[in-house]
Amino acid sequence: MRNSRAFTLVEVLVVLVIFGLVIAMAAAITRGLAASQKRSITATRLSTVDAAIVQFVAVRKRMPCPADGTLASAANNAGVEVAPDVNGCSAQANGVVPWVSLGLTETDATDGWERRFTYRTGQSLGLTMDMSQCDPASTAAVVATASCVTGCTSANLAACTAPQSFLLNKGLQVQNVAGAIVMNPAALPATGAAYVLISPGETGGGAYLNTGVLGATTTTDGNEEKKNYANLALLGYYVDDSINDIAGATHFDDIVSRPSVLTVINKAALGPRSH
Repeated sequence: MRNSRAFTLVEVLVVLVIFGLVIAMAAAITRGLAASQKRSITATRLSTVDAAIVQFVAVRKRMPCPADGTLASAANNAGVEVAPDVNGCSAQANGVVPWVSLGLTETDATDGWERRFTYRTGQSLGLTMDMSQCDPASTAAVVATASCVTGCTSANLAACTAPQSFLLNKGLQVQNVAGAIVMNPAALPATGAAYVLISPGETGGGAYLNTGVLGATTTTDGNEEKKNYANLALLGYYVDDSINDIAGATHFDDIVSRPSVLTVINKAALGPRSH
């Protein structure tokens, strides 16, 4: 008969350690795949909202204003934009994507972690996005103006509105986490963002849930990341950390869509005329 031999305690411990490492590695891979899938879902839904905003602008000739994120899904006016006043989209605190006004579902307006996208737009863009009467051949000085003048003719180009006059001081300023300005509506050429759509990413801080409750973060958010919180009023700038993907303690994982005013106008077929 063959001699039988039991495992020693050391051998058992080695097996358990190896088994634990395999389980930990499998869990890490699973978490990574899940996070990647949610980021992919978020990117797809951001594109859906981007397209719906362009369609809204093409029809209404203005930007949609944010909806009130504090309203639960079943509440009256949930997902409906807060209508612009004489100054445009003035009420933007607690702002989320107005999915009803855009003809979308609430799911379309949430990220892969089921949090509503935070939404901000340039206040005056809630009045007009129509540049069809602006003329690139204008010889007038570039001065910020509310709208493009009508009746512009090639015989009197000095009376025409230059596109940069319309774009100046319109839209939102965007910075990276290091404080560098990457989209600036106040400088020439004016490059303000027509709007920002913000997902807080996996950490989840500062975005509204479908219950109307502001979601808590799983980390400690820095001052720059908090600029993107949905419960705040309209701020002087918003932060896109993905520009340089700076590593370290200041890095955060918000996912941001921020097309320029001119990009949205051109996609909506409201761009400057040509002779």
